[in-house]
Amino acid sequence: MRFAEVLTSAAEQPLFAMSTDAMLLLDSKGCIQTVNPAVPGVTGYRQTSLLHKTFVSFLEPEHICAFSKGFHEAMQGQASTQQAQFRHADGHMQFFELRIIPWTHDAGRLVYIVMKDMTELKLASQMIHHIAYHDTLTGLSNRTMFQIELTRRIAAFASSRKPFSVVLIQLDRFQIITDSLGHNAGDLLIKMVSERLEGYLSDDEHVSRMGSNEFAMLYATPEEALRAVEKLDSIYERLTRPYQVHGEAIYLQVRMGSAQYPRDGEDMTGLLRNAAMTRSVECAWDVVQGTEGRHRAADRLALENDLRKALDRGEFEVYYQPQYEIHTNRLTGMEALVRWRHPERGLVTPGEFIPAAEETGLIIPIGEWVLREACEQTKRWQDMGYGKLTVSVNLSIRQFRKMNLIGDIYRIVRETGMDPACLELEITESMAMEDMNRVIRKLEELKQLGIRISMDDFGTGYSSLHYLKKIPIHKLKIDQSFIRDIASDRDSAAIVATIIAMARHLKLEVVAEGVETAEDLLFLKEQQCGKAQGYFFSKPLPVKEFEMLLQASRPVLV
Repeated sequence: MRFAEVLTSAAEQPLFAMSTDAMLLLDSKGCIQTVNPAVPGVTGYRQTSLLHKTFVSFLEPEHICAFSKGFHEAMQGQASTQQAQFRHADGHMQFFELRIIPWTHDAGRLVYIVMKDMTELKLASQMIHHIAYHDTLTGLSNRTMFQIELTRRIAAFASSRKPFSVVLIQLDRFQIITDSLGHNAGDLLIKMVSERLEGYLSDDEHVSRMGSNEFAMLYATPEEALRAVEKLDSIYERLTRPYQVHGEAIYLQVRMGSAQYPRDGEDMTGLLRNAAMTRSVECAWDVVQGTEGRHRAADRLALENDLRKALDRGEFEVYYQPQYEIHTNRLTGMEALVRWRHPERGLVTPGEFIPAAEETGLIIPIGEWVLREACEQTKRWQDMGYGKLTVSVNLSIRQFRKMNLIGDIYRIVRETGMDPACLELEITESMAMEDMNRVIRKLEELKQLGIRISMDDFGTGYSSLHYLKKIPIHKLKIDQSFIRDIASDRDSAAIVATIIAMARHLKLEVVAEGVETAEDLLFLKEQQCGKAQGYFFSKPLPVKEFEMLLQASRPVLV
């Protein structure tokens, strides 16, 4: 058989002619002899631009060696698969999975190259990887990256025993600022703090955002004790200078604690524990001292005492924030949120009492009460003819650790007559990562009961594709910190679009939290986000006001 006839026969193979993946046929020298009809659409090249050129001439240099090895193996009759970057006709790089397949004929052997375009998945993976190790608001590395850097530094300094310091920084009473001036002002303050910390750093120093109002630093400790104290004083002085926000001078209260390697600990756990302990007491770098500090401690103690009595006194209420299906504008469910109406303090914000409830363990009975109340109220509304509403209830980390959690939830669902399919339990990323195997077992048990699982505040923690693939969840809730900026911040918009596309690929529902403007909603609709909640639709409402909303929405309820 002549070579031209061989090429014709190869090109007429059904798989070659009809595949939506780009396919090329190479001769024994690696030159392109023919391509299938999908190649121009995938690569941008016309057939005449590719013929008789070596395939490797279109690859990035770092992939040529691996491809050459795979091509040589194919000439010996062995197929293989590898990843490579291929230069598109317009100059940009594409990511492909290459299948290198030998094809034997009477005149010798040719090699098929099947190119599966992985560009979108690769870029999405890179975006998620960035999210996993960086704080999206400030651009600083996050807690996970800080722990990696601290572990690396301990290993690097193990032989020399050269000292370095870990500094933990907390912005006290930050919730009061956000409550008074709004979340946008709070975000602006956090950015200003991060800029001051970054501006202070030298090349061998590192800063991370560890939480909403917490930062951490690593730096080489000066040998002289006096200079070490002066360095901490300098950081404190820099952070406590006034911040100009919307024309107002804002003063932050800063609490700092430090630990030195190897004096205060030789591993990550010991260093972080000792740094946190020095931060938790009144110290030279804590602005809250003396009488004010004692008053604050007394206020906290009084709050905890009142919290212990609040459940028995019936002071808690459940507010409901509606969730809407974006494309139909249908009210499909709501999130249950606890509120505390104190007889003297009035309505106490969750930011004030939830941390105290977590620390004291009172969050467990409070959480169970909220779950029962939400199930009873949802069943009541369903019986009143308001449709098959779904209610979302947050699980705290203390609740999730409880031994009999599954039994408690099953009992509440049974006793209230709640349809398990209408109950959605929300967990956070940090809870999911605490003990992966235990988490998976508990979530599988909940899934068997028919209860749905939602991942709350997605994007602010680990954002790992690995755990999303393993953990049995039904829905992702995109954190409101991303939604707030999608109209003005291209990075936030790109992150939100990536999360929605990724969730769709994984067959997960998506809810966007914190939707406040028509522009936010239009962007989410264009990205095919499923559901949304936020002040654009309604703030969280007490039962009677939410019922009025249901009555007004009755014609469009599911």
